[in-house]
Amino acid sequence: MYTLYPTSVLREDGAWIPLDELNPDYIAYLEWAQSNTAELPQQPSVPELILKAKAETRIQRQPIITVCDGLQASALSKGDLSLAQTIETAKQALRDITDLVLYDCTTYEQMRQKTLIRYAQIASASPALKAAFSEALK
Repeated sequence: MYTLYPTSVLREDGAWIPLDELNPDYIAYLEWAQSNTAELPQQPSVPELILKAKAETRIQRQPIITVCDGLQASALSKGDLSLAQTIETAKQALRDITDLVLYDCTTYEQMRQKTLIRYAQIASASPALKAAFSEALK
């Protein structure tokens, strides 16, 4: 075991090794340090996490829009223009969900939770919409 100081390395036997690239003890220390340093996996950056979250959201929202299309067609065939307009507004909100600001999130889970909250807000516009969103809100 070594302890690193600005100008030297302290070996576990108490000897000081000067930081000199020609010193065989220092070369041995560098080899030891390299072999005992675990490589940590590269963590994705926030922009990379945002891209991942938005890609997942695009996939997740498509079946919801399809169900909303069916609900809207049913509402129109029944002459319920108010419900049809509510569903159209929800569909537009689903299209816009990828514009949700996620830069205030630092983890993928926070981004996912923020998106789920937005889904819940959109679904709360009508009881008819809640069934369409049931899978997304799980």
